[in-house]
Amino acid sequence: MKSETTPWSSPTRWSAFLGVIGLVCLVLSLLPSSAVEEINGRPVGHWNALLPPILAVTVAVIFRTLVWALLSAFTLGSILTFGINPIDFVPGAAVDFMWANFTNQFQIYIFGFLFCLVGLIHVTYASGGIQAMVNSISRLATTRKRAQGVTFLSGIAVFFDDYSNTVVVGNTMRELTDRFKISREKLAYLVDSTTAPIAGLALISTWIAFEVFLLGSAAQTAGVPLDGYAIFFQMLPFRFYCWGTLAFLVLTFLLQREFGPMLKAEHRAYHEGKLLRDGARPLVSEKTQAKTERTNGHALHAVFPILLVIFIILGGILLIGSARHEGWFGDAVSLFSLAGLRDAFGAAAYDIYNPTGPGVMQILFWAAIFGGFTAILLPVATRHITVKQGLQAYGRAIPTLYMAAFILIMAWSMKTICETLGTDTYLISLLGDRLPPFTLPLLTFFLAAGTSFAMGSSWATMGILIPVILPLAGALGLWSETSGILFFMTASAVLDGAIFGDHCSPISDTTVLSSISAHCDHIDHVTTQVIYAVVVMGLAGALGYLAVALGLPVWIYFICFPLSATGILLSLGKDPTRAPLLSP
Repeated sequence: MKSETTPWSSPTRWSAFLGVIGLVCLVLSLLPSSAVEEINGRPVGHWNALLPPILAVTVAVIFRTLVWALLSAFTLGSILTFGINPIDFVPGAAVDFMWANFTNQFQIYIFGFLFCLVGLIHVTYASGGIQAMVNSISRLATTRKRAQGVTFLSGIAVFFDDYSNTVVVGNTMRELTDRFKISREKLAYLVDSTTAPIAGLALISTWIAFEVFLLGSAAQTAGVPLDGYAIFFQMLPFRFYCWGTLAFLVLTFLLQREFGPMLKAEHRAYHEGKLLRDGARPLVSEKTQAKTERTNGHALHAVFPILLVIFIILGGILLIGSARHEGWFGDAVSLFSLAGLRDAFGAAAYDIYNPTGPGVMQILFWAAIFGGFTAILLPVATRHITVKQGLQAYGRAIPTLYMAAFILIMAWSMKTICETLGTDTYLISLLGDRLPPFTLPLLTFFLAAGTSFAMGSSWATMGILIPVILPLAGALGLWSETSGILFFMTASAVLDGAIFGDHCSPISDTTVLSSISAHCDHIDHVTTQVIYAVVVMGLAGALGYLAVALGLPVWIYFICFPLSATGILLSLGKDPTRAPLLSP
């Protein structure tokens, strides 16, 4: 049978696309929601505000092209915002959506950090350092199971920041997972599904300040006499999706079971040696990826620069955060106490006087600069490479990131489009104002997941929903001095739902960075991971946010979830190293 030359020439794909878009428009137009607001004569919160992200996801999945998915959604969002006249929407979109994001300090530092860290990795490959490090690790990680376990534990170790976690772990572990014929899709899943959950659960991370600030402010509005930190600690047992995601990920490699698209990817990688599927388009070209030029390198040439980056990030956060906190409040921060560490991380990550500033990204950028300098200096000093070879290897990071830069800018533009059109306003309006109290945690979880998936941003979702949902929970009487379980579950549901979209949405920067660091086709990463994420979401919703809200003790979840997940993997999953050949 002759295969199609391009997905765009397939009538089946076009029929599926038109059917999905038509059905979505019909359903959204019939759903009840609150009145649409108007700002500067433009409707905000209309159901069509959901169309740009839905169009992006539909085109990406059906036609398997992220570039055209984002371009088509960007065009539609621009028309919905500025009107159909190109004279209006082209310059308006270019300035408000693209240029504003491209020149934002936070985004500029992300580009700088990404380029410098990828340059560092290129140098450590060229000097043979990465290969030597992987050779050392391989003495312990002697099987596919152990290789995945080491990758997972590396993600747990870099718990303090999601961006550095994603880029460092994906780039450094890729050589190890390649050696054991672990697909790039599975590597991206290991990286992505560890990064966001562990950053959300860690008592000390760059997320906590923002979360605590929002929780504390919303608690005051809701009449809850607790500060943000107290609420955060009370919420930890109810972070059902985060705990579930980490547990499910571990079970996949301990049981050696996969299902769905991930099974096909792992089967292909192991039996055919194809780490990427035929026709895959990784965000980082395989032709320009880092190559080992010396086979007699030292592991120290890779380990020391990477550890130096991590050390500078941690040290910079603690020093800048403690100094900033002392300047704000006049009291010194003790870095030998948990409370002091939280204060330092909080002040470094969230500047109350400049909340839209670069935050910790500036620290990450300079850490990558010093790490890159060290990565060149060490092998030059030991005569493994010359200065010219080191600089050439570092510079090879530039052509690898053109597509990544485009995808990130477009993804950030989509977030701005959703904010402008009021996608969040429409989604919130779907909740209505008459809810049985026990349903609020579950509905909040799904609402936050939908919002973050549509907008591609966990922080934006938290910033939008926490000030709205927690006062609603207070008004529904979910908080009392004797029992605040439903209130804490509702707050947890916002953060958990936000994380679902953060590592599943194709327009999320964290998801894009995971694909970049794993050298994986972005759509393949999304389609393989989202199946697992939806399964975890269903179990977290049913066994956690619904069952516990109905009165079951919270510890039941931590028994029922792993048992249920194990049952699903054993019944639906197969061992990709033993499974019979799959039909194409």
